[in-house]
Amino acid sequence: MIFAALVEAATKGELILCEGGMCRWHLRRDKIVVIREIIVLPEQRRQGIGRALVNAIQARNPGAVLLAKCPREYSSNSFWPRLGFVLTAQGERVNEWRLPSA
Repeated sequence: MIFAALVEAATKGELILCEGGMCRWHLRRDKIVVIREIIVLPEQRRQGIGRALVNAIQARNPGAVLLAKCPREYSSNSFWPRLGFVLTAQGERVNEWRLPSA
């Protein structure tokens, strides 16, 4: 199932692979970019890979609002505010983070 999602994202140009990480996102019809996953290998975290992936999404979608959802129990919730994302919703299980357009 994940392989089909990755193939679909790659076909749409909504996948970035780099040494140590990857990012899959989706550009919605309303021009909001939903970050579906950012994954950085544990041994390569805190080296700027996640930030570089977010910057690459912004470069490919200039002026777009970025939206990310993160399960509340994940430590990666501390990642989003460091990049300027604002917590816009706290669900029972998921936090929603939004980076307004520049």
